[in-house]
Amino acid sequence: MIRARLAADASDVPTRRALPNITVRAAAKFDPQLRAIVPDLGCSKKTSNEKARRILQWTPRDPEEAVIAAAESLVKKGLSTEK
Repeated sequence: MIRARLAADASDVPTRRALPNITVRAAAKFDPQLRAIVPDLGCSKKTSNEKARRILQWTPRDPEEAVIAAAESLVKKGLSTEK
């Protein structure tokens, strides 16, 4: 999605890869930062923006539009990595 919209500016965008939970659990024995996320492995977080929509009459951006806007902002501010 980002590569399609930002072309050359998105050349360093990583593809999404996930480690199996068992690998993270094993690595957590040696890495305190990983140890902190072990309780969340395999859990789905359910969230809702219904209250903000109802009380504030707020309409969120389209998810794809939000991701592209964030990527464009990083490029504009020079915070994206360059080759």
